[in-house]
Amino acid sequence: MNNHSMALLIPIFGVLMPVFIVGIVSYFRAKDREETQKTVRMAIEKGQTLPPEFLESLQKAAPLKEKTPERDIRSGLILIAVAGGLCVMDYVNSGFIFGGLTGIAAIPGFIGVALLIMGIIGVNRKR
Repeated sequence: MNNHSMALLIPIFGVLMPVFIVGIVSYFRAKDREETQKTVRMAIEKGQTLPPEFLESLQKAAPLKEKTPERDIRSGLILIAVAGGLCVMDYVNSGFIFGGLTGIAAIPGFIGVALLIMGIIGVNRKR
């Protein structure tokens, strides 16, 4: 393989790896849920009573994360840090700060700023 085709594989793998990771995680979560449902179904068919602790553990197995202002602030800071990292990478690679990658960095940066503002407003309303 020549250098050109190897260089082409890098962005392809960069795009496909998150898809594969999400797919693998989703597959194993579905497999786990299927096994749990199979166990419950077999216990009910045999006439066994399910202990309340087991039913409570099923409900707690997938807790929904509550949206709080603190989570908004944390998410906003993470997105701003990602945007800053992209700007630094653009500066290191091309020697100037307002290159093509800086425009892409503006997307998570502005979303992060919006989340940060929403989180600060939410924290102030709580008090």
